[in-house]
Amino acid sequence: MTADSAAGIDRLKTLLRQGGIGFVDDPSGRVAITDGPDDYLIEVDAAGVWCLLGVDMQELRLLVSGSSNEDLGEDELQRVAREQLRPLYRRYQPLFAGAGFEEEVIVDAGSYAIGFVKRPAGMSPADIIETVKWCRRAGQPARRSGVAS
Repeated sequence: MTADSAAGIDRLKTLLRQGGIGFVDDPSGRVAITDGPDDYLIEVDAAGVWCLLGVDMQELRLLVSGSSNEDLGEDELQRVAREQLRPLYRRYQPLFAGAGFEEEVIVDAGSYAIGFVKRPAGMSPADIIETVKWCRRAGQPARRSGVAS
Protein backbone atom coordinates (compact mmCIF):
# COMPACT_ATOMS: atom_id res chain seq x y z
CA MET A 1 0.00 0.00 0.00
CA THR A 2 1.42 3.36 -0.98
CA ALA A 3 1.49 6.40 1.29
CA ASP A 4 -1.23 8.02 -0.86
CA SER A 5 -3.54 5.02 -0.61
CA ALA A 6 -2.85 4.72 3.13
CA ALA A 7 -3.74 8.39 3.56
CA GLY A 8 -6.88 7.83 1.46
CA ILE A 9 -7.91 4.89 3.66
CA ASP A 10 -7.34 7.03 6.76
CA ARG A 11 -9.59 9.76 5.31
CA LEU A 12 -12.18 7.10 4.48
CA LYS A 13 -12.11 5.80 8.05
CA THR A 14 -12.73 9.33 9.33
CA LEU A 15 -15.71 9.70 6.98
CA LEU A 16 -17.08 6.29 8.01
CA ARG A 17 -16.86 7.28 11.68
CA GLN A 18 -18.59 10.61 10.95
CA GLY A 19 -21.31 8.73 9.03
CA GLY A 20 -21.89 6.36 11.95
CA ILE A 21 -20.68 3.34 9.98
CA GLY A 22 -18.77 0.74 11.98
CA PHE A 23 -15.71 -0.98 10.55
CA VAL A 24 -12.68 -3.08 11.39
CA ASP A 25 -9.27 -3.08 9.75
CA ASP A 26 -8.65 -6.15 7.63
CA PRO A 27 -5.07 -7.49 7.57
CA SER A 28 -5.11 -7.15 3.75
CA GLY A 29 -5.39 -3.36 4.04
CA ARG A 30 -9.10 -3.25 3.34
CA VAL A 31 -11.65 -1.76 5.69
CA ALA A 32 -14.35 -4.31 6.55
CA ILE A 33 -17.76 -2.78 7.27
CA THR A 34 -19.56 -4.12 10.33
CA ASP A 35 -23.32 -4.61 10.69
CA GLY A 36 -23.65 -5.55 7.04
CA PRO A 37 -26.00 -8.13 5.58
CA ASP A 38 -25.67 -11.81 6.49
CA ASP A 39 -25.22 -12.93 2.86
CA TYR A 40 -22.11 -10.95 1.92
CA LEU A 41 -19.21 -8.92 3.24
CA ILE A 42 -18.74 -5.23 2.51
CA GLU A 43 -15.18 -3.98 2.28
CA VAL A 44 -13.56 -0.77 1.06
CA ASP A 45 -10.07 -0.32 -0.29
CA ALA A 46 -8.26 1.88 -2.79
CA ALA A 47 -9.90 -0.11 -5.64
CA GLY A 48 -13.43 0.71 -4.48
CA VAL A 49 -16.41 -0.49 -2.48
CA TRP A 50 -16.67 -4.29 -2.52
CA CYS A 51 -19.61 -6.59 -1.83
CA LEU A 52 -18.16 -10.08 -1.55
CA LEU A 53 -19.97 -13.40 -1.78
CA GLY A 54 -17.41 -15.89 -0.54
CA VAL A 55 -16.56 -19.40 0.55
CA ASP A 56 -13.82 -20.46 2.96
CA MET A 57 -11.89 -23.07 0.97
CA GLN A 58 -10.66 -25.03 4.00
CA GLU A 59 -14.18 -25.37 5.39
CA LEU A 60 -15.44 -26.37 1.95
CA ARG A 61 -12.67 -28.97 1.60
CA LEU A 62 -13.68 -30.49 4.95
CA LEU A 63 -17.36 -30.40 4.03
CA VAL A 64 -16.82 -32.11 0.68
CA SER A 65 -14.25 -34.72 1.70
CA GLY A 66 -15.61 -35.36 5.19
CA SER A 67 -13.56 -37.91 7.08
CA SER A 68 -12.22 -39.53 3.92
CA ASN A 69 -8.68 -38.99 2.77
CA GLU A 70 -9.86 -37.90 -0.67
CA ASP A 71 -8.07 -34.73 -1.63
CA LEU A 72 -9.80 -32.58 -4.20
CA GLY A 73 -7.76 -30.67 -6.73
CA GLU A 74 -7.98 -26.89 -6.69
CA ASP A 75 -10.00 -26.78 -9.92
CA GLU A 76 -12.57 -29.20 -8.54
CA LEU A 77 -12.75 -27.33 -5.24
CA GLN A 78 -13.30 -24.03 -7.07
CA ARG A 79 -16.10 -25.63 -9.10
CA VAL A 80 -17.77 -26.74 -5.87
CA ALA A 81 -17.32 -23.21 -4.45
CA ARG A 82 -19.03 -21.69 -7.54
CA GLU A 83 -21.93 -24.12 -7.06
CA GLN A 84 -22.18 -23.16 -3.38
CA LEU A 85 -22.37 -19.47 -4.31
CA ARG A 86 -24.75 -19.87 -7.26
CA PRO A 87 -28.01 -19.14 -5.32
CA LEU A 88 -26.57 -15.97 -3.78
CA TYR A 89 -25.10 -14.93 -7.11
CA ARG A 90 -28.46 -15.30 -8.83
CA ARG A 91 -30.11 -13.27 -6.10
CA TYR A 92 -27.66 -10.37 -6.04
CA GLN A 93 -26.03 -10.12 -9.47
CA PRO A 94 -28.91 -8.24 -11.15
CA LEU A 95 -29.11 -5.83 -8.22
CA PHE A 96 -25.39 -5.01 -8.21
CA ALA A 97 -25.13 -4.87 -12.01
CA GLY A 98 -28.10 -2.50 -12.12
CA ALA A 99 -26.36 -0.23 -9.62
CA GLY A 100 -23.18 0.01 -11.72
CA PHE A 101 -20.98 -2.50 -9.91
CA GLU A 102 -18.37 -4.50 -11.83
CA GLU A 103 -17.98 -8.21 -11.20
CA GLU A 104 -14.71 -10.01 -10.37
CA VAL A 105 -13.81 -13.50 -9.19
CA ILE A 106 -11.21 -13.50 -6.43
CA VAL A 107 -9.35 -16.72 -5.64
CA ASP A 108 -6.61 -17.17 -3.11
CA ALA A 109 -5.37 -20.03 -0.95
CA GLY A 110 -8.01 -19.46 1.72
CA SER A 111 -11.11 -18.33 -0.13
CA TYR A 112 -13.11 -18.16 -3.32
CA ALA A 113 -15.26 -15.06 -3.76
CA ILE A 114 -17.39 -13.34 -6.31
CA GLY A 115 -16.83 -9.65 -5.78
CA PHE A 116 -19.00 -6.79 -6.93
CA VAL A 117 -17.00 -3.58 -6.90
CA LYS A 118 -17.89 0.04 -7.49
CA ARG A 119 -14.73 1.89 -8.49
CA PRO A 120 -14.02 5.24 -6.81
CA ALA A 121 -13.15 7.11 -10.04
CA GLY A 122 -15.34 10.18 -10.22
CA MET A 123 -16.86 9.55 -6.80
CA SER A 124 -16.68 12.07 -4.01
CA PRO A 125 -16.01 10.86 -0.46
CA ALA A 126 -19.72 11.39 0.26
CA ASP A 127 -20.56 9.19 -2.77
CA ILE A 128 -18.37 6.42 -1.38
CA ILE A 129 -20.11 6.61 2.00
CA GLU A 130 -23.52 6.53 0.27
CA THR A 131 -22.41 3.49 -1.72
CA VAL A 132 -21.45 1.70 1.51
CA LYS A 133 -24.84 2.56 2.98
CA TRP A 134 -26.58 1.33 -0.19
CA CYS A 135 -24.66 -1.96 0.05
CA ARG A 136 -25.83 -2.40 3.63
CA ARG A 137 -29.46 -1.76 2.65
CA ALA A 138 -29.32 -3.90 -0.51
CA GLY A 139 -28.75 -7.07 1.50
CA GLN A 140 -31.69 -6.54 3.81
CA PRO A 141 -34.63 -8.92 3.17
CA ALA A 142 -37.09 -6.21 2.10
CA ARG A 143 -34.66 -4.88 -0.56
CA ARG A 144 -33.62 -8.18 -2.14
CA SER A 145 -36.45 -8.24 -4.64
CA GLY A 146 -36.15 -4.57 -5.59
CA VAL A 147 -33.92 -2.71 -7.96
CA ALA A 148 -31.20 -0.42 -6.63
CA SER A 149 -32.12 3.20 -6.32
